[in-house]
Amino acid sequence: MYKIGICDDEKSTCAELEDIIDDFFRERGEKCEIQVWYTAESLRNDMIKFRPDVLFLDIEFPTENGVSVGKFIRDDLNDQIMNIVYISHKTNYAMELFQIHPYDFLVKPIKKRQIIATISKILELEEIENKEFKYVYNREEHRIPYGSILYFSSENRRVVIHKRDGSEETYYGKLNDIANRMPFNFFVASKSYVINMKHVTMWKRDYAKMADGTVIQISRPHRESFESIIHKYTIRGGELI
Repeated sequence: MYKIGICDDEKSTCAELEDIIDDFFRERGEKCEIQVWYTAESLRNDMIKFRPDVLFLDIEFPTENGVSVGKFIRDDLNDQIMNIVYISHKTNYAMELFQIHPYDFLVKPIKKRQIIATISKILELEEIENKEFKYVYNREEHRIPYGSILYFSSENRRVVIHKRDGSEETYYGKLNDIANRMPFNFFVASKSYVINMKHVTMWKRDYAKMADGTVIQISRPHRESFESIIHKYTIRGGELI
């Protein structure tokens, strides 16, 4: 069962979100569990026993803002998987939120089509991440879920798969042979690197820093397309840093 969290001090916003999300899953013939919080403190306290797959999180609270809650989730709980969707009346938080790596940022008043589009895209991406990258080594087929892959690197006909758990797998091949069959969230950074955009934690026009701390240079021919695609993984309305 999919778990959805909603945290906003505006009860009307919470009720509206809950109705939209409940209707969405019911129309899909699926069940979901929805938990609502009206304060950031109550959300923090419940995070241990209820960890949502998607969290719709307001930014402005009377005593604490959603930015610190996001940092708590990412840093203190070490949860890099939860899809955080920020909601706010203001749009000037874009780059402050980037380090939290939220999935999206929606401006109030919220619109039903935006909520549905966001949830649909999250479900689509998770379906892709559960699919597997396949390669052959020593005449045996190996499989790795796409969601477990940070990036690919290549040197001297050897492809190295760098994984989220810090381990690596190596086989003989070329990046050119796999680039065209990668899911949409993978980006060709150069002749030597293909990166998973979901695990980029910091970026500029000419490089991307991955979740394991590795800094990967973006080659000149790929920089324009990199600037374009990065906006799909950062906050809408954000600017290059």
